[in-house]
Amino acid sequence: MIRPFRKLFYLTLLIASVIMLRSAFQIFTSKRIISTTSGVNPVVIIGSGLAGLSAGNQLLTKHNIPIILLDKAEKIGGNSIKASSGINGALSSTQQNLNVEDSPELFLKDTIKSAKNKGVQSLMKKLADDSAQAISWLQNDFGLKLDALAQLGGHSAPRTHRSNGKLPPGFEIVSTLSKHLKAIAEMDPKLVQILLNSKVVDININKNNKVTGVQYIDETGKLQTIETNNVIFASGGFGYSKKMLEKYTPNLVNLPTTNGPETLGEGQNILEKLGAELIDMDQVQVHPTGFIDPTDRENDKKFLAAEALRGLGGILVHPVTGKRFTNELSTRDNVTAAIQKFTPKNDQRALLLLSEKVYENYKHSMDFYLSKKLLKKTTIDEFVGDYKLSTTTQEMINELKKYSNNVDNDEFQRHLVINTFDGDTPIIKDQTIFVGEITPVVHFTMGGAKIDENARVLGKNSIPLAQGLYAAGEVSGGVHGGNRLGGSSLLECVVFGRTAANNIASSL
Repeated sequence: MIRPFRKLFYLTLLIASVIMLRSAFQIFTSKRIISTTSGVNPVVIIGSGLAGLSAGNQLLTKHNIPIILLDKAEKIGGNSIKASSGINGALSSTQQNLNVEDSPELFLKDTIKSAKNKGVQSLMKKLADDSAQAISWLQNDFGLKLDALAQLGGHSAPRTHRSNGKLPPGFEIVSTLSKHLKAIAEMDPKLVQILLNSKVVDININKNNKVTGVQYIDETGKLQTIETNNVIFASGGFGYSKKMLEKYTPNLVNLPTTNGPETLGEGQNILEKLGAELIDMDQVQVHPTGFIDPTDRENDKKFLAAEALRGLGGILVHPVTGKRFTNELSTRDNVTAAIQKFTPKNDQRALLLLSEKVYENYKHSMDFYLSKKLLKKTTIDEFVGDYKLSTTTQEMINELKKYSNNVDNDEFQRHLVINTFDGDTPIIKDQTIFVGEITPVVHFTMGGAKIDENARVLGKNSIPLAQGLYAAGEVSGGVHGGNRLGGSSLLECVVFGRTAANNIASSL
């Protein structure tokens, strides 16, 4: 009688074990489905500048969400890689270490004043509020020092961060973040795909107003489609497009530019076609200081003379008289207007004059400019003669002496140390100086697709255009209004690139 019961017991135990194993397997597989749902349709990022790289790294390292990075260019970086002054941050650890008093509120005030009643103040507030966190993310997650500061035009405090090292800030930040993505791609190609020479032509949106795919032309010229539920436009501005400049700011068409030939505004065109609201498209920033290459003067493509050169002490002087004519640390639009007003009408050229003190603080970048012959090392006496100034060497010495460390009574209201020369040391004709020729250049387009504080693209009625459609960086509009403060372009990329990533993660 015992054996049948024993058989029944073992059979019952076997059935129970099978049920438990099956339940455990279902739980395990359901968890895997949840964790890999986004893996079926990776987030597609259009553009490989800092906005795209910030979004991609945030999706991967913070949320473990795979990405596909598309760029029509043959290499990563966009215009972000050229940024030479730094990235803004208010109330950062670097500022605290250097005893700089600042706050997001003060940064916001400066930004609103610079914007000239244009743009979207809620976006400006987010830019300022998230700025210290953006600096911290770059420092803590990627090992970037960002331990030096400069005070650029329109800022009330030194808040533009760069690292004390040989690399320009844009190149350092972009190369570090791109190397991180490439390393993940090599370890697990399913997490990261980087498709260069790939031009996006359209976004698929279904009848329920949800993103379903991205159409692009691959490097062989074949039309391809990627299935996805989330797209981040990080495709940059339109500062190289004569067609778009003619449409929105025809008065700027004939100016030289710092933009690369890929900066054609195709992202704005695609988003407008989809129904996005474009904002401030006629607000194009002309940077006052693009270097004139003395060996190639007529080239319309100019290399930017970083605003940090002026922030650390450089002055602008008239190309004929050798006299200062403006506050070099006013906002970019004001400095540009001064150059266009006070320098010869048929020339639109000024001379950027820098002392050895500026060189000591910005040595690596200035060495690069010197190697490209964009800056010239000379003396005061040679400067007067070589540039055929209508002044004497002694008059030039007197001019420089007047502006050396004299900010309390500066006639142009420049209330920041002018590091031309040490006021306690006599200035002599053989004093070393550095000189560059500069001219205003088309630099940045403040306008673009309107976004909200979550980086969602908005339609004409200012509500999200489609579920899963985001934008960050220069392709978007409203963050800067009528004028962008130096150092805020890289910041915008980090803040809104990460914001788009975080909101995609929360929706999955």
